[in-house]
Amino acid sequence: MTDPAELRSGSAVIEAVHRSWWNVDRNLGIGSELLYTEDGVCVMPALTMRGRAEIATGYAKRQANGPRLSRHLVSNAVAEVDGESAGVRYVLSLFAAGGVAPLEVDSPSAICDVEDRFVLTTGGWLIEHRELTPVF
Repeated sequence: MTDPAELRSGSAVIEAVHRSWWNVDRNLGIGSELLYTEDGVCVMPALTMRGRAEIATGYAKRQANGPRLSRHLVSNAVAEVDGESAGVRYVLSLFAAGGVAPLEVDSPSAICDVEDRFVLTTGGWLIEHRELTPVF
């Protein structure tokens, strides 16, 4: 996406949300830190990671626990773009378990409300702050 108007659209920001969770599901979070600003923050129910180094370490710890399968399903996304910053609110349903596919799960591991703040950089939208709040 190189068209400046298209890059500043809500759909471009929502695509960045999907890309971030796709990375966690398909690449075990390897490189996820590069989807954040240098001082980006990710607040999860059991863990807060500040800066790219902590985010990389957090995903490396998860990988060290052995095989894990996850799918983060994003729904009801609403984006508000204001020039070179944006906010996105959405519902995240997580299905996850240790092991390899196919796995049986009865229900989501978590359902959270998520609020993301993004900033537009020369490389595209980067996460400045992400906060997951458990709902169920």
